[in-house]
Amino acid sequence: MQTQDRGHAPHSPAFSPASRARHERKARPTQCFSVQALADPGTLPRVVEVFAKRGLIPGHIHASRTSTPKEGLVVEVHLEDTDAEQARLIAQELRRQFCVEAVLVAEKQGDAHA
Repeated sequence: MQTQDRGHAPHSPAFSPASRARHERKARPTQCFSVQALADPGTLPRVVEVFAKRGLIPGHIHASRTSTPKEGLVVEVHLEDTDAEQARLIAQELRRQFCVEAVLVAEKQGDAHA
């Protein structure tokens, strides 16, 4: 008795193109900005505007008021898929905002299991 090939699809790879892109994206560095600024109603929109003008959407934004040593605002922004040079330019622009007192930038390597 002969067997016939019924046209079954070959074994699919472990990652589809879409899941492979997500996996590779997670492995790229994330730039973490910590912005210390005046506690002013216009501060948060000014900080976010720096990213929006570049067409960037942060993966995480967190803002909180501080009271020590003086009242202020700390804004944490995580920007995925961004290299160190672009982060340097963004930090430079953030520092030019009148309400911003200091900007720190750190690079975090993506974790494929996170």
